[in-house]
Amino acid sequence: MFAVKLKPHAQKFIEAQSKKIQRQLVQRIEALQKNPRPPASQCLDVQKKIYRVRSGKFRIVYQIKNRELLVIIAKVGDRKDVYNNLKSLLKQLAK
Repeated sequence: MFAVKLKPHAQKFIEAQSKKIQRQLVQRIEALQKNPRPPASQCLDVQKKIYRVRSGKFRIVYQIKNRELLVIIAKVGDRKDVYNNLKSLLKQLAK
């Protein structure tokens, strides 16, 4: 089973949502502990192991670190905004 770590920006976004949306997002994130590559996930960067998964109108962008059994939730946001500044996000995750 994988551990999940949320970046501060992702945590703040989730906390700012309604309780219903929070439950929806947390359920999806918890499911990544058991299967970090669900059938509905899409690979955004093969080398850095960056994926995204949909949760209603929201997107969860995350990185998988297989050696540490860790899923890092890098960004959570509305589908129309989540891909803004994705290149800078990928650079941050590469560090």
